[in-house]
Amino acid sequence: MKKHYQKIRSDPFKLVLAVLQTLISLWITGIGLFLFSDQHYFFWPPDWSNIENDIRIDTFIVLVGLVLFLCTIFGVKNRKIIATLLVFCGAISLSMATLSLLHVIMSSYWVMGLNVIGELILFSLVLLVAHYL
Repeated sequence: MKKHYQKIRSDPFKLVLAVLQTLISLWITGIGLFLFSDQHYFFWPPDWSNIENDIRIDTFIVLVGLVLFLCTIFGVKNRKIIATLLVFCGAISLSMATLSLLHVIMSSYWVMGLNVIGELILFSLVLLVAHYL
């Protein structure tokens, strides 16, 4: 682990990628914890609200964020694991942006418009890190 940190500290590019990967993992974990605590966050369409607010999905989001965080901290060198976790992070952020946009358009709940912007920024960061992985 100490070797990993010395290697990252010697290369500024790898340092930026590690910091971005840590930021992504914490952001995804935060989203999952927020959704875990608020079981009535999604309300449109009413038929799908039980699926959208399912605790198993929230647990999966938290686990993806925590595993990516641990892989970043401990310097897992298997690129397939990191790439798979980044794909999950991208899918989570893009699906959250889509759901929030549907809430904005269909139910005129304009507060979720800021969530769309934040989720698209998160998706852009995931694409950036995945590209240079």
